[in-house]
Amino acid sequence: MRWLKKYALFLVAVSMVLIGFLFYIMDILPMMYTLYTGSEIPPDKMEKLVSFGANIVTELKIFSIVLLLSAIAIFLVKTLKQYFLLLLGLLIFHFFVTAEITEFAVLKRFYKTLVMLPLLWIFFDYFKFKKEQYGTKITHGFLYITLLCVVLPGLYIPPFFGGIQGWTVELDKTKEFPIQGVFLVRDDGKEIRYSRAIVSPINFVNRIDEFMVRSHPDQVEALLSFYEKTYIKRYDTLKNGLIPSQKYLGKFAYPTHNPVGNFDYSKFPPKSIKSIKISTKYYMWDKTFVREELLASKEWR
Repeated sequence: MRWLKKYALFLVAVSMVLIGFLFYIMDILPMMYTLYTGSEIPPDKMEKLVSFGANIVTELKIFSIVLLLSAIAIFLVKTLKQYFLLLLGLLIFHFFVTAEITEFAVLKRFYKTLVMLPLLWIFFDYFKFKKEQYGTKITHGFLYITLLCVVLPGLYIPPFFGGIQGWTVELDKTKEFPIQGVFLVRDDGKEIRYSRAIVSPINFVNRIDEFMVRSHPDQVEALLSFYEKTYIKRYDTLKNGLIPSQKYLGKFAYPTHNPVGNFDYSKFPPKSIKSIKISTKYYMWDKTFVREELLASKEWR
């Protein structure tokens, strides 16, 4: 277990680097802002930047101390069994204590990645890839890649990861906002949104439609025909309030990759639909309809 003790010393060094970084964070942040925006920090944003820097300093202190204590504990480990028990304890402590009092996801993942890195060496060393047959190497190779994907982002596996970090944008609620999608139009003019879950796993909201309308307008009708045929094929499931992926397990089925709307298609049987369209509808924030921009449409067969 000499290599594990060396690894513990590596964690101590990382902890010391984080502590040293604390003294320079307030100087680095303005430089990063200027480098990213190409301009000096305006006075009205300086206060926010200082507050942001203070939060980073606080969390770096927490993680540097936790990492240092983890390193000391790992240094005292004598067997792999003890390491696995210790790792379980460290992760439980992190989820119930450290993760609850910290905010920055990147620091949480960085800590979990560091304490789990020995798993990669243990796995590789245990299976002794050079002594295996080709078929066994392939199997263990895929297992190793899976473990790599779990460890490097910081235990990125359900139900322990906190989701994908996205983007935020400031919205002016005095202006209209667009909702783009595919819609089914009934004979009486009533409409319902075409859920991406119907064509799951091709359920990336708007991406396919936007790409086809912009880059391949001559193939949009073929795309709408695909949506039409799929709706007809899966209507028996949809009319019962389920999406296709819930055909067998119902509400207990694993959720789709993207959130999807819970639409009632029972009153939209294929025989009552007259057209399918791609459009952008504009609303005010009080849900008042403003206008509609039709991008493509096709008569239902």
